Amino acid sequence: YDDMKALISNEAVAAHKARGLSPDRPMISGTAQNPDVYFQGRETVNKFYLATPEIVEKAMSKFAQVVGRKYNLFDYVGAPDAEKIIIMMGSGADTAHETVDYLTRKGEKVGLLNVRLYRPFSLKHFIAALPKTVKKMAVLDRTKEPGAIGEPLYVDVRTAIGQAMSQKLFKFDGYPVIVGGRYGLGSKEFTPAMVKAVFDNLDAAKPKDSFTVGIKDDVTNLSLDCDESFSTNQDVYSAMFYGLGSDGTVGA
Repeated sequence: YDDMKALISNEAVAAHKARGLSPDRPMISGTAQNPDVYFQGRETVNKFYLATPEIVEKAMSKFAQVVGRKYNLFDYVGAPDAEKIIIMMGSGADTAHETVDYLTRKGEKVGLLNVRLYRPFSLKHFIAALPKTVKKMAVLDRTKEPGAIGEPLYVDVRTAIGQAMSQKLFKFDGYPVIVGGRYGLGSKEFTPAMVKAVFDNLDAAKPKDSFTVGIKDDVTNLSLDCDESFSTNQDVYSAMFYGLGSDGTVGA
């Protein structure tokens, strides 16, 4: 509790509660705005979203000082000279982290970029976290948007890479290979063997895009084959994460 108190401003909590709607403090907001002012009003939020990444970064630094565990907006783990990486967020990243550690100990040039702050998506922090040697990326989303050209994180990563190249923020040897995939829907298990399959897909002459991993898709044939014999020899540790939803709820 003392650690929690060190990270929370009592004054800010009191101010938040004072703004709360109650019978003692009636108020009205929102209602309707006509076209003469609505557009302008929507744009007034820009400065708050632009400021958010630095605010979150400061909060993470304060957390590290109190608890001793450091987080960044984008955390990279793996080989410093990795050529292929996975980009994802949520509890599944723990399984990917373990697998990357295992593969790098075997000499493979792989890595994981764990997204801690998804929105606002900070291009500057994202590019700074990428290994300079990366050539291939697999972006994993734990959701499906039927009809979209790709899932949300995949689309954002592609946009970020395009902007970085146009603004000369990152020097690639040609446009990198970027594919997207889905995993873990409905708390479907996510294992080290599946992480390995995602990396293996990047090695293909023509990596499968918009793939699924963890199921057998015999309808549109988008699934990756997994070698279930693959193990990091830490299966007990891995099992703690398989059934967790991205919001931390237990699904299995």
